[in-house]
Amino acid sequence: MKIGTQLKTTRLLLGLTQEQFSAGIVTESYYSRVESNKSNISMDSLLKILNYNQVSLYDFFEPIIREDINQELILAFINLDSKKIEQLDLADGNEQMLAKIMLAILKKNNLNNSKDYQMQLEKYLSIKNQDEIQRAVIDLLLAYLCDIDQLMLIVKKYKKYVFESSKQELTLRIIARIELVAMERFYKAGRIDDTRQLVKLLGSLPEDSNIILEKAISRYYLALVDKDDKEAKELRKILEIIGYDNYLSL
Repeated sequence: MKIGTQLKTTRLLLGLTQEQFSAGIVTESYYSRVESNKSNISMDSLLKILNYNQVSLYDFFEPIIREDINQELILAFINLDSKKIEQLDLADGNEQMLAKIMLAILKKNNLNNSKDYQMQLEKYLSIKNQDEIQRAVIDLLLAYLCDIDQLMLIVKKYKKYVFESSKQELTLRIIARIELVAMERFYKAGRIDDTRQLVKLLGSLPEDSNIILEKAISRYYLALVDKDDKEAKELRKILEIIGYDNYLSL
């Protein structure tokens, strides 16, 4: 499924004309080409249109996550590997759309107006019977895109999550990344107490070699909020040496 097709489906369900739905965010003629999958729409314009029409990100993107998601795609996103995502041969239209969203996030393309993207998470939080990896992937995307005041709603869902088997390894990595993204966003927003809370939450995750990096970065943010410049510089130097300093700006 392409973005234009999903936009058309959403608009028709709302009973709106193209002019009403696009709301001047893009021209009606350009929007018409987007719906016909003849032109691409920026993530910035897409999110503004969804927000204007009070369409939650979950409702719009849920069809992308319905089927099993290519694990290579998930891991490439977690590893911030945009080149890998671009190289993946994704035959499924849903995965292609998901890859496009991930690339926009990783390349920080048109995602600067976070205040315009007020997410309506209430419906999403009440939905049950979804595969845990599917739900976690959606939450990871929302952690990047949602308004910062709604960010803690996502984080709290995993506060008492219990890991019972090694089969949950991928879920563990996604949750650790959700908490790390939230940690960075809170720190940049000057929300020190929330940053400390995320450091504590990430530290409470199981000791697992797959999230050593996330735990090391959480120590870096703890040093920053504690104003321990020496510790912060040492940790940054270590991350730079091993080639992971790009993780300090997720």
